[in-house]
Amino acid sequence: LSFSYFSGIALAAEMITDVGGNWVGVVTLENGQELPYDITISQEGTTASGFLAGIGGPDITITDVRLEENILYYSSTRPIGGAEVPFDYIAVISGDYMNITIIRVGATGPNSVLSTLTRRQ
Repeated sequence: LSFSYFSGIALAAEMITDVGGNWVGVVTLENGQELPYDITISQEGTTASGFLAGIGGPDITITDVRLEENILYYSSTRPIGGAEVPFDYIAVISGDYMNITIIRVGATGPNSVLSTLTRRQ
């Protein structure tokens, strides 16, 4: 009984998804404009932090970072038109690829939900 119990713990520890590194992609706006998407993530176990570059603005720190199996959730606030605009992100990780859904919190209409497929560099 104790052998299988400890085997399960070891297996669970090995299943932590690696999200560390620099991930690069392109976000295409509804009008066809392409903006670079570049996120750098530091990871320790299930804890991660990082910053975003690109998307037409200054580098910003990501917040509320949470890793659940192969899904990374995080948030940011980006200055747009003189306002601080909140965004939520849901990133599904598969190897060296991360498919990210970008949600402009509280917005509707064009560019309120975007996505990008990034690749670890």
